[in-house]
Amino acid sequence: MPTELSLLVASFRDASHNENMQAAGDLPSLALGRLSAIDSARASLPSPHLAGRSTRQFCAKALLTLMPLALTAGAQEQSAESTNDGERLFDSYCSACHQYDDEGMGEAPPLENSPWVVGPSERLVLILLHGVSGRIELNGRIYDREMPGFGRILSDQETAALATYTRQRFGAAEPNVTPDEVKRIRGKHADRTEYWPADELLELR
Repeated sequence: MPTELSLLVASFRDASHNENMQAAGDLPSLALGRLSAIDSARASLPSPHLAGRSTRQFCAKALLTLMPLALTAGAQEQSAESTNDGERLFDSYCSACHQYDDEGMGEAPPLENSPWVVGPSERLVLILLHGVSGRIELNGRIYDREMPGFGRILSDQETAALATYTRQRFGAAEPNVTPDEVKRIRGKHADRTEYWPADELLELR
């Protein structure tokens, strides 16, 4: 087997045992299946005196075959990192009042299946960016506290990670919030310095 192709196939074989590929579910078996097909195709390569051009063509085809698997694994790893970031941010900024057992602390409203969490993603993002104040009624109880916003200290990516984690943790796998969405919402209200009134946020649909 040509040296370039040997290195290519070996590198992807090693990657199939990497923990990132393991986290991708059935990707390792799929990758190995594709590598087997590549090994079979290698047998049909021309004689050594034509190896230069054939090797370049074959390596290009192999890369096109295996690249989607690498990209998928990378995307799943990025998603896992985003979840970890969201949990860390929740621990830092939210858990002291809301906690994980959903019992809250003091006068903090519960988060489990709350319309403030599972409702429009814009509502949650606005709260995280600018804060909220006013009367909130949940489960027959009235909450009238202020929650500060974190828009001045959290980036778009961090805000998106925190919003996504909160929705997934307390809202039954609601759609993810993206940094681009946070950037759009932040830009739309770039001049805002006050908390959002609770009743105004409830009007969002």
